[in-house]
Amino acid sequence: MTKESKNIAKMVNIPLGSLIYVGEKKVENVKCTYTKYNSLEMERKEIHNLREFINDIDKKIRWLDIIGIHDIDLINKLCEALEIHPLVIEDILNTSQNPKVEEYEDYIFLVTKMMYFNKDGELETEQISFILFKDRLISFRELDSKIFDTVLNRLKEGSNIRKNGADDLLYALVDAIVDNYFIIIEDIGEKIDYIEDDLLLNPKKEILQKIYLLKRELIYIRNSLWPMRNAISSLSKNDYDLIDGKTIYYLRDVYDHVIQIIDIMETYRDICSGMLDTYLSSIGNKTNEVMKILTIFSTIFIPLTFIAGVYGMNFKYLPELNWKYGYLSFWIISTIIIIVMLRFFRKKDWL
Repeated sequence: MTKESKNIAKMVNIPLGSLIYVGEKKVENVKCTYTKYNSLEMERKEIHNLREFINDIDKKIRWLDIIGIHDIDLINKLCEALEIHPLVIEDILNTSQNPKVEEYEDYIFLVTKMMYFNKDGELETEQISFILFKDRLISFRELDSKIFDTVLNRLKEGSNIRKNGADDLLYALVDAIVDNYFIIIEDIGEKIDYIEDDLLLNPKKEILQKIYLLKRELIYIRNSLWPMRNAISSLSKNDYDLIDGKTIYYLRDVYDHVIQIIDIMETYRDICSGMLDTYLSSIGNKTNEVMKILTIFSTIFIPLTFIAGVYGMNFKYLPELNWKYGYLSFWIISTIIIIVMLRFFRKKDWL
């Protein structure tokens, strides 16, 4: 969860516009998938020469999906051919960039964050960037995930996306990214339910660590969602020429989803804080129970210790020392004292 913050140090004292890949290589080879469509037909294929996309003047909607952004030379050549600003190229390669949206003369640049659990169950992020032109869209992904499979299926089925422009495709892809957060939040909710049950039955030290990790995950999600909220809010305000008025309504719906996820996340954070208080209270109660038992035993043995102390003194003349039934009397008196004190503690509900 701290990998992103560690990568930020790589950009210190680097001139603006420097092309440095900041991140981890998550795929072996860069994969470029080219999709173009209209309301009547759709074509999707993997390409090895980016000129096929750059020089294509077909009037269809064209979408280039690049998986793996560690090839700086490839990214740079593509962006230079499309006259993309150097700062945009830098942000594409900088995977620690916060979600944001920027408008340039001929295109809109958007950075988003997608979250997922890795094989070890740890929460990680993938940066997904978009460059939107009038009839073209380019997406840059770190990982070959299935995040866009639902959108591809809708394209194949001939949904309304096929009838609209590239801005509608951008909406659908961003919506898929935001909807994935619901899955993450649901998994965290199940973890919270499990930990709550465990906490009430048997609070252990391991539970404290689980609560702490949950709080870190929620903070991690919050740090990604709040900038994304601002970016999507900006897109949904109808301030961009490349985004159609009809698409604005759908983007507002995505914005509502982000707000809903943030509300759920804040609720979970409060629950985690409450679980932490419950854990500390349980530990305190256990300590109090132990102290109560020790106090009761100590109280019972105070008079017995007093009697034993008196008759353990080394005075020569103690009348009861030579008494035949002195030892038996000591145990009878001690037993009576114990019984009386136990009945008194039980009457006071201390036992």
